[in-house]
Amino acid sequence: MKMFELSPIYDSRKSFYSKAKVVERADGTKELYSYNTLVSICKNGKVEHLGKWSVTTGRHQREFERQFAY
Repeated sequence: MKMFELSPIYDSRKSFYSKAKVVERADGTKELYSYNTLVSICKNGKVEHLGKWSVTTGRHQREFERQFAY
């Protein structure tokens, strides 16, 4: 398991200020945590969002999807 901060590449923000973290599991699955809540999962290049959240969490989800979905 590896954890790292989600860095904004496609978003206009300079940083998400440690509010968005990605956990990469041994099988390659990536999980997005926004404000310590699991909000999205990426498995085999497909992203599943686990609900609608705040505007800021939506930004985290869009950034996560643009970086890891294929």
